[in-house]
Amino acid sequence: MSQYPPDDQGQPQPQPGRYPQPGQFPPPGQYPPPGQYPGPYPGPGQYSGPGQFPHYGRPPQNKGLAITALVLGILAIICTVTVVGVPGGYLFGVLALIFGFIAITKADAGGRGMAIAGLITGGLGLIGAIALTVVFYHLYINSGAKDFVDCVNKADNDQAKIQQCQDDWGTTLENRYSVTLTPAPR
Repeated sequence: MSQYPPDDQGQPQPQPGRYPQPGQFPPPGQYPPPGQYPGPYPGPGQYSGPGQFPHYGRPPQNKGLAITALVLGILAIICTVTVVGVPGGYLFGVLALIFGFIAITKADAGGRGMAIAGLITGGLGLIGAIALTVVFYHLYINSGAKDFVDCVNKADNDQAKIQQCQDDWGTTLENRYSVTLTPAPR
């Protein structure tokens, strides 16, 4: 026997949270009469269609600035890693930081996580571009390339002086880095 009292037809009611036995249905008093439905119908423009849920709360947010910041940050890293694109690392990194800050500070902008990711990737791309610039400048100065460029500029198209500049730079590289520059085979 069930611990719940029988319904008005003498059938025992199922326990809460359990399904009734096959062939048994809930007592007739639990359904509304035919033609009457509980709750109001959705108003005009509120019906989402079959299989869709209505939107409650705030409308979908604009994430364009956050997506732009993320894409520019990824481009900044790619440009920085490919060494040839170090100027692109500067450009895209700065733009990613600008768009990321705007997306975060804008009150109605969505995609806060993407904006933060754009700030991080843009910052990493910018830091990488700065680091590579420092490394390349250091190599430029220490390898004697600056002296070579100055020597060629002073040579004024005199081929003998330009050849002497090349020979001096080759000797500098050999002495500093144990690198022997060999002419290309002809």
